[in-house]
Amino acid sequence: MRPLHPEEPSRLGERRRRSLLRAAALAGVVVLLVSMGLYSFAAPSWEPRADDGADDCSATGSAFSDRLAPTGAPMTVFPRDVPLALSFSPDGSVLAVSQIDTVTLWDWRESRAVARIDHDSSAVPPTPAAFSPDGCLLAYGTLNGASVVDLESGRRRTVGGEGAVRSIAFSPDGSSLALGVSSDSDGRHLHLHDTRTWELEARLSGSGVLGSIRYSLDGAVVAGGEEGGGIAVWDAGSLSLRGLVRERAGVGAAAFDLLPDGSAVLLIRSGSVLLVEPGTGATIREFVPGSDGGVLVDVAYSAASGRVFAARLDPATGRGDMVAWRYASATEVALGPDLPRVFPMALSPDGSRVAGLRTQTGDIAVYDTELSLLDVLTP
Repeated sequence: MRPLHPEEPSRLGERRRRSLLRAAALAGVVVLLVSMGLYSFAAPSWEPRADDGADDCSATGSAFSDRLAPTGAPMTVFPRDVPLALSFSPDGSVLAVSQIDTVTLWDWRESRAVARIDHDSSAVPPTPAAFSPDGCLLAYGTLNGASVVDLESGRRRTVGGEGAVRSIAFSPDGSSLALGVSSDSDGRHLHLHDTRTWELEARLSGSGVLGSIRYSLDGAVVAGGEEGGGIAVWDAGSLSLRGLVRERAGVGAAAFDLLPDGSAVLLIRSGSVLLVEPGTGATIREFVPGSDGGVLVDVAYSAASGRVFAARLDPATGRGDMVAWRYASATEVALGPDLPRVFPMALSPDGSRVAGLRTQTGDIAVYDTELSLLDVLTP
């Protein structure tokens, strides 16, 4: 892949067609036909697949620039008052741990830090790092725009440097970088940048400050979790607002998930997880915990298992556990004793892995969808 250079446009946008075709043709497709009344979708698993194009890179899970080589022992135990965010690479092999001044990339299977990106102007709490669909670039929010790092060359550039970026995401075809900005003269808090030129291509209206951004699997829908509690959903083609869901106060901006087909959102409200149609605000399905294990604080949909996962915590003691439901029937799944207490958490793109900060030990662990421990990040 051609390195990023401040005076040259990236060639990531030139690969957008190839990235989209590759995403559609990824090996090991898992088709999950989910009955949702009028809603149904097929969710492919994302297995790594080589692209024979000259612009392709081998960064994810293999080659990283020596400029990004970690120095010293990386932090692996985190006190409660140290904010962090987690995100997986597209193939699920690398876990990014974002802190206020550092993003550390881990080969979690080997419990080995493979790259470290230091910076001094992160938003608080830090934004989860976003990988480009080909795994070549990593972007994260700062107080002065977004920083985009070429993982193979180690070079960086700033995108949208007018103010703080609270959230960030690449579109599934890699053609756009979505930024949730903290201020905009017209109140348009979702900014889309063309990744060929890195220039601003659109500002979307209809929301407050966004603390989290999600795209549908095909990139047709983009949604943002407001720091004030709502969820805004846009059509990425027409750039029009599809709907705004309110009455979600009391949970973090990232505590929602967008279904792969973009038809509905999962959110937390009044001690339950709801599946809501954003255009009407109608509740399609409700997922209710069978027991009281604390306050629901995060939710995610796993395409690999067809399950909805939620984390819950007791704010006073930090104790809690995980709860899961079968998506199609909304029935709770028995996960066994000694469930992990993880918050924040992140699912791999194919939904087969769950990573989270274990509140009882302060370390970061990776689980399968049965919540069986796979590995713990250690020095």
